Amino acid sequence: MRYTTPIRATTLLAAGVLALSTTTERTLAQGCVAVRGGGMCPLAYNDNLTPDDANLQDGDWLASAAYRWLHSHRHFVGDHEQKDRQKIGNQVINQQHFFDVGLQYAITPRYSVGVVLPFGISDRSQTYTLGGVLNRYHTQSSGLGDARVTGYAWLWKPTRELKGNIQLGLGLKMPTGDDNVTDLFPSVSGGKVTWSERPVDQSIQPGDGGWGFTTEINAYRIILPRTTAYLQGFYLFNPEDTNDTLTFRGNPFESVTSIPDQYFGRVGLSYALVPKWGLSVSFGGRIEGVPVRDLLGDTSGFRRPGYAISLEPGIEVMKGRYSFGVSIPYAIFRNRQRSVADEAYTTLLGPGPNNYKHGDAAFADYVVTASFSVRF
Repeated sequence: MRYTTPIRATTLLAAGVLALSTTTERTLAQGCVAVRGGGMCPLAYNDNLTPDDANLQDGDWLASAAYRWLHSHRHFVGDHEQKDRQKIGNQVINQQHFFDVGLQYAITPRYSVGVVLPFGISDRSQTYTLGGVLNRYHTQSSGLGDARVTGYAWLWKPTRELKGNIQLGLGLKMPTGDDNVTDLFPSVSGGKVTWSERPVDQSIQPGDGGWGFTTEINAYRIILPRTTAYLQGFYLFNPEDTNDTLTFRGNPFESVTSIPDQYFGRVGLSYALVPKWGLSVSFGGRIEGVPVRDLLGDTSGFRRPGYAISLEPGIEVMKGRYSFGVSIPYAIFRNRQRSVADEAYTTLLGPGPNNYKHGDAAFADYVVTASFSVRF
């Protein structure tokens, strides 16, 4: 692959960084904070997608596949880590694999539409005590998640001479994923354990059960030869309040599952390390989470609001019609915020030394994301 100028190489790098991380409604996976976690749909490609074609032309297609893995096990109440849970051995552990298949169609070089189909395989490990002995058991889920269809538009027509651009997206999120997957749970009574079937935890349900819509922004600006600043933002609006999935939790305000909003943002720099190989690296920061209250609609039921702030290194190779990239966000700050249900239950119980409620959540130390795309 040959580049005629450093700016062309840097602009291609900017396209790759955006493509690697454009989110679906499940990109934000951090463990128990149930932000649906898959990969990406590379809808942010701009000029210089190939040396022979400055941008996606009318009728071009861009297919992608992404994989995302996380292991969450560190519990937080607010920003305070419950380190004793790991010492005792009763921490909850989520092990999750997400696979996203995406397809984009370029109506014109400036306007495009894409679809993402997410799939997930999740295992949640918890404990119960029988005869003074701590026992660990697993609940699992797998299947199709909530699909998303999105339309995108660049504010300015992509050209080789353009040193920066902003892309806006508006999408529809559909409840194609099952929000009521069940498994067997233990119950200890009279020194014996019995097993009964009930819904798995919200964090490993493939879908959230509601219709929603998404807004996105992707932006880049070449600031130096080979060096590009990038910015991304994503917000999922879930106006519906709750689904019908029972939680079996002690808090009466958490009897059914909430359908929460979700958000994501990242900013950083990318650098064309070896332009002739199409090799680039990037580094930035990101925030992702579930808000305490939805921006639209009511906020009832059970949710684990919170967010993680991470540092995110990445690497990508783009060659001709093909692109491959890996990024590994590493969490530096985690906060399980107090939910509306926590507040309501505290008010119901009234004053008392043990009546203040603030739930916990498990977060991952880091997440591994890999993506591959091809243009045709």
